[in-house]
Amino acid sequence: MPSRENGLSGPVPNPGGQSDDATTAFSPIAICGMALRLPGGLGSPQDLWDFLIAKGDARSRVPESRYNVSAFHSPSKRPGTVVTEYGYFLDESIKLGALDASRFSLSRAELEAADPRQRQMLEVVRECFDDAGEVNFRARPIGCYMGCYGEDWLELQNKDPQQNGMNRVDGYSDFMLSNRVSYEMDLRGPSMTIRTACSSALVGLNEACLALQRGDCDAAIVGGSSLIFAPATTAFMTEKGVLSPDGSCKTFSADANGYARGEAITAVFVKPLAAALRDGNPIRAVIRSVMSNSDGKTSGISHPSTDSQEALIRKAYQAAGITNMAETAFVECHGTGTPTGDPVEVQAVARVFGEAGVYIGSVKPNLGHSEGASGLTSLIKGVLALEHRIIPPNIKFTAPNPKIPFEACKLTVPLEPIPWPESRWERVSINSFGVGGSNAHLILDSARSFQIPSPTPDNFLAGP
Repeated sequence: MPSRENGLSGPVPNPGGQSDDATTAFSPIAICGMALRLPGGLGSPQDLWDFLIAKGDARSRVPESRYNVSAFHSPSKRPGTVVTEYGYFLDESIKLGALDASRFSLSRAELEAADPRQRQMLEVVRECFDDAGEVNFRARPIGCYMGCYGEDWLELQNKDPQQNGMNRVDGYSDFMLSNRVSYEMDLRGPSMTIRTACSSALVGLNEACLALQRGDCDAAIVGGSSLIFAPATTAFMTEKGVLSPDGSCKTFSADANGYARGEAITAVFVKPLAAALRDGNPIRAVIRSVMSNSDGKTSGISHPSTDSQEALIRKAYQAAGITNMAETAFVECHGTGTPTGDPVEVQAVARVFGEAGVYIGSVKPNLGHSEGASGLTSLIKGVLALEHRIIPPNIKFTAPNPKIPFEACKLTVPLEPIPWPESRWERVSINSFGVGGSNAHLILDSARSFQIPSPTPDNFLAGP
């Protein structure tokens, strides 16, 4: 049966019910809380939703507070230069070096040494606990998993010969991103920083869910961080040839010419669904499955693999006990806008979902590619889409990339907000892959599909 005003086909699901699927190998996990700092002055999930529906574009010139981009910019791509003056940056109203000292125990010396990613993550994690209604988190077995990419703060501090003292290891090292949160919040579960490049945040979520399944922790905070203070990493990516000269992600579009770097600080609080129901946490969405794998040997270490991504998606659905791919309405792709990455990824999506068709999208044209944090931004977008029962529009899609089989595989890029297709479950797939071949895939179902009222006010929802 076709859905309203779209070309998708598939069985009409039983509203509020669960799929008649095979036995699951993955126990459902609830997403209870979300918090964020994103480009465009976005400070809450609601800000993000409004921005997406309004087709917002947070692209801007590199702020002077980061580095003097004019001194490093060169269209010739000479070594040590950056190909673009643009990207996606947190609003200047966010004081990256600030921290509410009344809520945390850092001394002045510790605070001055601490990477701003640590400072911002502490604030965002505290907001995430609040959003989840989790007040008694101290001294409990709660895990902390942080995805990140880049070491700009370490690079800057190492250039100053006057920087010394006992707080340098604590302040500069990326492993402290997770450990600092666990220490300040007194979290007693596993604490680790994940570095798998652009898939770091979703690989971190996978590790958190595995720990919850094993009983290593009762709940977990999963975070993603990306802040840009120096030109070095942008220069490296310029040399690699993956950046857009105009600093703009144009995912799936024929004029896509690379990705634009972006900033993000994001966090979600997850807990086994049964425990969240018992404890009265708000349940914003339900994780049906999350998996990771590696491309192995490809034509080059940074060349993604359609076969590996397809295998991962199928494995994730198998673990969730979902056998009918036609139930999925929307796939949020990694979709950075690179000439190689987009066609490779979408071909994998097409192989899995192409028989019945599916909507595909990416948040990166709106907010840039926040690399190690990007997977959580996509996750939060997916949760909001499920809560509102609307598939958000994609921007900067001027003409279909001829290397992507849109028509043959019934792939649709939404250009306007689309009411949730009546023929599909309230289900979103989220894909992520790293430049070194580390992939992750996540399957989300709405809270309603588990007979759980959404915490979002009814007047914000697009009803059936």
